[in-house]
Amino acid sequence: MAKKSPIPDDAPTAASLPACFANVKPDARRLEAGDMLFRQGDKSFGMFRLATGRIRLLRSTPGGADMPMHTVRAGELFAEASLFSERYHCDAIALQRSEVLVYPKAALQHALRQDPDALWAFAAELAQRVQGLRTRLELSRIRSAPERVLQALRLRCDASGTWKPDATLKRFAEEIGLTHEALYRALAALEREGRIARRDEEFTLR
Repeated sequence: MAKKSPIPDDAPTAASLPACFANVKPDARRLEAGDMLFRQGDKSFGMFRLATGRIRLLRSTPGGADMPMHTVRAGELFAEASLFSERYHCDAIALQRSEVLVYPKAALQHALRQDPDALWAFAAELAQRVQGLRTRLELSRIRSAPERVLQALRLRCDASGTWKPDATLKRFAEEIGLTHEALYRALAALEREGRIARRDEEFTLR
């Protein structure tokens, strides 16, 4: 069960952003791994920013299958569509111990209507999300598993050409639309070809 408590104005977040959004002060909800923040079909009550931890968004298909939509990382806004919808369109489940900032729907709607600067910042963040979704779509269109993995690594590597995953490789596989078995085979092929090096869970482009 999610625990609700006030969050002080100076409470740190993983994104090093002010707790308030458009001058709306959030509540903090602390989730243990496996806790549900909301379920598909629940009446929407707010928008969220993940302060710490990891949240997975899943949508249930008519056939009863769970379709992963997105893995929320610390600092990200999520469930933005709740500001324009009566119901949540997916489940939100904590993958690990997490803290979520909850911005009440009515208060945030009112604040954004009154504050053009906050509305502009909100629009900019939504645009970044769209860019991220476009990148994932482009990756999914690369049919060769090794080439898809290589491109995903290029996008994640720092200026020195290295990347250390902050989650499991199984999660990485899910994010780029591969089974974890296909990911491991692709990584092995890239290593054999000398296109990447892997050491202590860190990847380096060659």
